Amino acid sequence: MKNGFLTCAFACMLSACAASGGANTNGGKITSEHVQHLVFVTLVNPADASAMKADSDAVLPHIPGVLNYACGPHIDVGRKNIRQDYTLGILVEFSNVDAYRAYQINPEHVALIKKWKPKWSKSEMFDFGAP
Repeated sequence: MKNGFLTCAFACMLSACAASGGANTNGGKITSEHVQHLVFVTLVNPADASAMKADSDAVLPHIPGVLNYACGPHIDVGRKNIRQDYTLGILVEFSNVDAYRAYQINPEHVALIKKWKPKWSKSEMFDFGAP
C-alpha cells in the first residue's frame, strides 16, 4: 500500500510541478539520477494550507541546489486506494546528496520550517534517488 501511495503521490506532484510553473532548472525532466525529497504535511488547521503553500512557493524553489519544486494540496481523483490523510504535498529535487544537505541547513529553509512546523499535526518525508 505504501509503495502505491508513494508512486501515485509522486505522479500527482509531477503533474503539479508542470502545471504550477515551479522551479525547473533541468529542462523539466525529473530523474532517478537525482535526489527526490517528498514531504506530506497534515496541518492542524487545514485553512492554513494556502498560506503555507504561498510561503513555500516564495522560498523553496529559489534555494540554491533546487532543480525542481512542486507544492500542492491533496486532490481527490476518485481512487479509493489513494491516501487522503494529508493537507499539502511538497516535492523538491536536487542534483545530488550534497545539494540536499546544503538545502537542509539553508537559513531560508530553516526559517520556513521554524514558522510552519508548530502548525503541523503530522508530517511524513521520503527521500529517494541516486545516493
